[in-house]
Amino acid sequence: MIRFLLIIAMFFSFVSPSIVSASSKKSPADNETLKEYVDNLKKNPADKALREKIIKYVLTMKPAPAVPEDAERSVVRGTTFFSKATDSKGYSKAIAEFESASNAAPWLALAYYNLGVVQEKAGLYTDAIQSLKFYLMAAPDAKNARDVKNKIYALEADAEDLQASKSTAAPAAAPADAGTGKSLAIAGKTSLDIEPVEKQLNIIKMPPAEKKSRMPSFIGSWYFKDVLRGEELTIEAFEISKNQNGDLIVTPPKRAADSYATVTQFEIKDKVLKLQMRWKMKSVVGYWKTETYELTMSDDGKSLSGSHNQKSVGGRNIDMDRILFRQ
Repeated sequence: MIRFLLIIAMFFSFVSPSIVSASSKKSPADNETLKEYVDNLKKNPADKALREKIIKYVLTMKPAPAVPEDAERSVVRGTTFFSKATDSKGYSKAIAEFESASNAAPWLALAYYNLGVVQEKAGLYTDAIQSLKFYLMAAPDAKNARDVKNKIYALEADAEDLQASKSTAAPAAAPADAGTGKSLAIAGKTSLDIEPVEKQLNIIKMPPAEKKSRMPSFIGSWYFKDVLRGEELTIEAFEISKNQNGDLIVTPPKRAADSYATVTQFEIKDKVLKLQMRWKMKSVVGYWKTETYELTMSDDGKSLSGSHNQKSVGGRNIDMDRILFRQ
């Protein structure tokens, strides 16, 4: 009996690790299935049932698949064409790009939203309704879901009026500043903003004078090392300073002329710093990325170490360890 139990124990000591490993890994079949679905959709982009199937399938994938580069490119091109559009020809070029993005990444909510925006501008109300419905399906937790639903109802009324009057008049030209603002907003009864402005939280009240000595100093510009294209670079993470009232404020870094960040969380408790910054790009409507730090100061006060998480539009989610130093 003892020998039998030993044999069983030895069997599981060899087998169970592989079982655990296999169960913890994501099956490559998921990506293969998605690729097959997308390939089929590219052959027949009008297949609404397949498009819905892909959107629902991706919502079950953890983590979500990365957005292909050609879809990213099409979104940027579509936004650029829209910013220059003054007639139906210009809108058609933007529509083609956003349609291309939605075919390359059928789960990309941003592509459907912007597509619906341009389709309404072009007077394609029925198409705009369908695009916005796909947007709500791809982004079930969208903050602007109520506004988008209201816009769909308004577009349905517009489509009915258009059908009843049999009107073939071209839609009114977009205002001179169309597409040049910070968002692609639908004109009409309900104005949409895919990325509502969030309240900036970037001030920490300093404790009374008698307690300041117990609080480590976080003031300074904090940097980290990273390797890009085979070259090690020193990159600024953020700067902490004091305002006129003596309270702590954090300033995001300036990494590119086209991008900017706002601080959405800034907390310091004892030696632990929690910070979140939300990035946007002026030329890419709907783009966003969040950087979240949770760092602990070293005993000598020279470094901060802990976790750094990056999330961005399209489902990218990257967790890493980060060590920051002060300059």
